[in-house]
Amino acid sequence: MEPENLHTVIRTEDLSIGYQNNKKLHVVATDINLKLHEGELVGLVGANGIGKSTLLRTLSRVQPTLHGKVYLSDKELNSYKSLELASQLSIVLTEQITSKNLLVKELVALGRQPYTNWVGKLTEEDIEKVEKAIEVTHITDLAHKRCYELSDGQLQKVLIARAIAQDTPFIMLDEPTTHLDIYHKAYILKLLKRLATETKKTILFSTHEIDFAIQLCDKMIVLNKNGFEFGRPKELIQCMAFSSLFPEDLILFDEKSRRFSVRS
Repeated sequence: MEPENLHTVIRTEDLSIGYQNNKKLHVVATDINLKLHEGELVGLVGANGIGKSTLLRTLSRVQPTLHGKVYLSDKELNSYKSLELASQLSIVLTEQITSKNLLVKELVALGRQPYTNWVGKLTEEDIEKVEKAIEVTHITDLAHKRCYELSDGQLQKVLIARAIAQDTPFIMLDEPTTHLDIYHKAYILKLLKRLATETKKTILFSTHEIDFAIQLCDKMIVLNKNGFEFGRPKELIQCMAFSSLFPEDLILFDEKSRRFSVRS
């Protein structure tokens, strides 16, 4: 049971998600009821093609809901104007940077676009937010490098810094550890955990690093062929939510070690 004084940043009511493909409606999940609170790190996991990106796109209003409602900071998502929404929600995608010739500090500063005037001039407050974002993500030594000089792991930290500079209460990331080695996967996820704790922002990310997510997340969303499960990792282990993710003829989840293994 959640303490009553926790501030709810995003919640859903009887949400159904899906998409159109060749004029056919594909329903991914129904009756999704979530409450994500201030300062929580929440992992979204599931097999390939199960609908993780569909849920993220729906929660960010990139695609419409099939049914139900989404509330962000106690206001219905669909009632936000675009600029207002950009002050409440930031997104980090597995994207190619349009201009890798940008300096790192210039890319981070793009997070201030929702607040700058029509010529994009940064105020003292904007500069302070950018510098703080660079500091909390530990990329000060990269600030004057060009983006093309960065490794994948370094670039991912810079994109997270851009989201921090945007200064929204809710941050979403779509598979932020893609293409990273195991050290940098762990580093990025621990960074997200620290940022959620220190900045009190609500961070939701999709990932295939389920073992790491179980160790670090406050709560998790598990999408499977039967719908979804939501709760603390310990609760999800107890209800065998992770055991249903993959066919048991190949992949097994061990409840004691909280890890997946290949069936021998």
